[in-house]
Amino acid sequence: MKTKRLWMAGVAALVSAAQGAQKIVIEAESAGTVEAPFAVVAADAPGVKPGASGGYLEIAPGKGKAPEDKEKAAKAVFTFEVAAEDSFVLWLRVWCDGECNNSFNAKFDDGPRFLIGEDPTFKTWKWVKYPVPKNAPLTKLTPGTHTLTLFHRQDGIRVDQILMTTDKRYVPVDIEQ
Repeated sequence: MKTKRLWMAGVAALVSAAQGAQKIVIEAESAGTVEAPFAVVAADAPGVKPGASGGYLEIAPGKGKAPEDKEKAAKAVFTFEVAAEDSFVLWLRVWCDGECNNSFNAKFDDGPRFLIGEDPTFKTWKWVKYPVPKNAPLTKLTPGTHTLTLFHRQDGIRVDQILMTTDKRYVPVDIEQ
């Protein structure tokens, strides 16, 4: 079901819209491949960041920047299914420790890498979007199995959920179901 959010007196209200939008939600700790310094953090782990949907994926502070050779960067790979060909917006629900650790490189399937993140809000769970700006082309995916790969770029960053939607107007606010 396609939804959009309306803001009324500071309260987000979900309003049903036309049928047909695709929405794919992935828990980040469910990655099929996780290479160090990426690590899965369990919901009950000591020092876990509160407010996550459960566990999450992180590159802990102090793990450093990725190698200069981007082909040697560690990765986390997610596999997902697309029901019908369409263009998607990608959202990551992230926690960043500061401005020098707030982004990933990513790619769909064997496509080109792109940057996601670099949002100036820190020490809270928030959603960051790709593509930016508004007029940038969306990622077109065909029906079937696809992969999303996140690459180590900076440390001190965590991913709770991944959301892909064909609804260009949808803006996630909290944990997605």
